[in-house]
Amino acid sequence: MSLEEISGVIRSLTDGEIVELKPLSGGVSCIVYLVSTSRGSWVVKKALPRLMVQDEWVADVNRVFRESACLKAIRELVGEDAAPKVLLEDRQHHMFVMEYGEGGVTWKEMLMKGVIDPSLTIRAAHILAKLHTKSVGLEWVREEFYEATNFHQLRIDPYILHTSRKHPDISGQLLKIADILWTRKMCLVHGDYSPKNILYLPDGRLWVLDCEPAHYGHPAFDIAFCTNHLLLKSIHFNGPAYLREARRLWAEYWRGVGWDGGEELEREAAMILSALMLARVDGKSPVEYLSEENRVRTRLLAKKMIRDGVDSFEMLSCRVEEELRRENI
Repeated sequence: MSLEEISGVIRSLTDGEIVELKPLSGGVSCIVYLVSTSRGSWVVKKALPRLMVQDEWVADVNRVFRESACLKAIRELVGEDAAPKVLLEDRQHHMFVMEYGEGGVTWKEMLMKGVIDPSLTIRAAHILAKLHTKSVGLEWVREEFYEATNFHQLRIDPYILHTSRKHPDISGQLLKIADILWTRKMCLVHGDYSPKNILYLPDGRLWVLDCEPAHYGHPAFDIAFCTNHLLLKSIHFNGPAYLREARRLWAEYWRGVGWDGGEELEREAAMILSALMLARVDGKSPVEYLSEENRVRTRLLAKKMIRDGVDSFEMLSCRVEEELRRENI
């Protein structure tokens, strides 16, 4: 789709006004443009059929509408300040238009600059807990998000199954985790809940973004996915402060959901977390900031926890802490 075609779609919102388009970073899965008009600035996202990574990774382009549906659901279930408003969906071109968070900075940008704000960690945990608890058992959410091909294409296969093929010695444990993620259906799961997708706006709002893998599934995936990023940053920086935030995020989330029988869910979340640590080194979407030395450290640590069947976050975080101490000796 050409820029002129994208402009043509946008002009339906501007009564024919010519718009200015500026490319933005869209990660590996989408083309993203900033649209500037006399009426304000918006963001347009168009899904790519093949994701921009080294290994082949294809996914259904209709996933972009799963994202727009999830943004609407977040605004309804969590609050209108928790996500940008979707302004237009173009089914023909597999794209949608949403509000632009002008002046916003992602939580990841802050963390990578060494800015650690416990209040943001707590708010991120509470938003996620509210999304999960408010969507449990809701029939309209189940109907809208039950089909989970997008989650398999974007998470289970490139993260868990791809990693299991690289590590046949622990493939049994990883396949078990994949089965847990695929079979437990409880609530709306964001699927990409990470610091890079949490935008801190100048007026103090937090926006949740980029939810292409959204589905009705296992809530443990989201808290494990986000906590993993804080643990990986603790290894990257050899920084106990990031580990403290990981512990804070985990504790605030589980306190927020308060589910009966939550102990089993939390054990499964700890196992998922170990698998995701390994997947962000050896899956199809490795984190970009780990050095080769830290990739090796993470790989060895995660594989040992998977082999040992670690199903306690307390034990998992203590092992990360031990690794940081060894490095700092």
